[in-house]
Amino acid sequence: MAFENNIFINCPFDEEYIPLLRAIVFTSLYLKLKPHLSQTISSSNIRVNQIKQHIRSCKYGIHDLSRSKAMAPGELPRFNMPYELGLDIGASEYGNTKLRKKRILILETEKFHYQKVISDIAGQDIANHDDNPKILIRKIRDWLSANTEGKVIPPRSEIWIAYNQFTENLLNTTLASYTAEDIREMPVGDYIRFAKDWIPSFQQTRSSGT
Repeated sequence: MAFENNIFINCPFDEEYIPLLRAIVFTSLYLKLKPHLSQTISSSNIRVNQIKQHIRSCKYGIHDLSRSKAMAPGELPRFNMPYELGLDIGASEYGNTKLRKKRILILETEKFHYQKVISDIAGQDIANHDDNPKILIRKIRDWLSANTEGKVIPPRSEIWIAYNQFTENLLNTTLASYTAEDIREMPVGDYIRFAKDWIPSFQQTRSSGT
């Protein structure tokens, strides 16, 4: 069952993207999926080999191409994200029976931008988020609802409320010993651990109506 519940997240890790990264990770955890990201890879192994292993082990893949272009004058575009997307699509096209069950979501900031630039991805699930975590959570939730059989997916409003409450807890109570800088620069692995511990209590409280 691990494959069925694993999700590979291929996205930027710059400071401005952190709210979006955390929204993707939180939504995945809230919907009982296990996130796999390149930031959690051990530095003792060849990076691309571990990325390939993540891709092989995940039914779901989210690929945000919004930084795969120059973000400022003189800056080079980043092609790691399109490269990893290509690996994931290749696995779904040419892999074994299990890998052909893969489901892939491509994210971008502006609607239809990458269909103009990379026409070969037409026909894939592509969604824009406008750099807005609320829109991003809605797009991911609805995509997973359309690609998950036999499971009731919580409504987008519930996930958004939970995400904001957890974010507030991070800043105020959950990690009282952490500074604002600690929380702002928290490694994604730490964020995953704290969110995994927090989500079940929120869901239990919500289901009991207290």
